[in-house]
This record gives sequence, C-alpha cells and structure tokens, in this order.
Amino acid sequence: MRTVVAVVALLALAACTSTPPSTPTTEPPPAPTATDSAGVNCEDAPADVVGAALQLRLNHPRQTIADNVVRCTYDGGTTEVRFETGATPASFAEGRAEHGQVTDLPGFHDEAYRATAVTGEVVRTAVVARAGTVEITVTSGATAEQARQLVNDLFATL
Repeated sequence: MRTVVAVVALLALAACTSTPPSTPTTEPPPAPTATDSAGVNCEDAPADVVGAALQLRLNHPRQTIADNVVRCTYDGGTTEVRFETGATPASFAEGRAEHGQVTDLPGFHDEAYRATAVTGEVVRTAVVARAGTVEITVTSGATAEQARQLVNDLFATL
C-alpha cells in the first residue's frame, strides 16, 4: 500500500512540475505598422526654402508627427507642408476624396492633384503629389504653380 501511495504521489508531482510540449504557432507575426515618420521631418522643409518657393515670409517652423504623418506649419502665414510616408494609391485616393474642387495634375510624379478652398476672400490651394511611398502636400495662399515647384524641390531633397 505504501508503494502505491508513493507511486501516485510521484506521478502527481511529475504532472505538476512538467511543462506541456510546446506547440508551434502557425500564425504569422503581425504586420509592422507605421509608427514613425521614416526619417522625414520639418528639417526637410525649412522655412527659408518654403518661403522663397512660395514667395512668402515664413519663419519658426513647428513640427507635429502623428504616426507616419509629419506636419510643418510656419509663422507668417497659413502655410503647411505635410509629408506622409507609407503612402499607397489607395490612401492617396482616400485623401483626394476629402477635398473639394479637385483638378488632376497628370504627369506630375506618380499621381497628383490640386485642390482649392475659398472662404470669403481667402483662397487656399493645396498641391498633393505621391512618388513611391511618400506623399507631399503643400497648402498655402500661394499659387498652384508655386506650390507645385515646391513639391518638386522637396521630393528632390528626400
């Protein structure tokens, strides 16, 4: 009887201390998400370069980064330069749908458009272009041609 109790106790102890065999996981790891600006920042759009291209006096750029979007705003106007990394044709189309008065800019980078917003006497133009996985938006009171040239200059420095 003592032997039976000892064997049962050893089996119970072994069951409590053994580790179950590991089962291989067949689930792939989660896809990486865009959590940073991939090295793009407002140093890529300095106030002196942006101001000269748009013929505006701009200074003191302020940077805001949210996931894969970098926004640069400047004192001296209502100008914004926006970089989006990880852009796709689908995300570009989604952003395009959010604008009113859109005009396509065929042949300008991979895809591009300009959008105009009029509030009272204030006209703001946005030029948006995607090249590869980077999308650049320039929004200001400057002309579309000035904004378009700035987009070209910014892509050239990236």
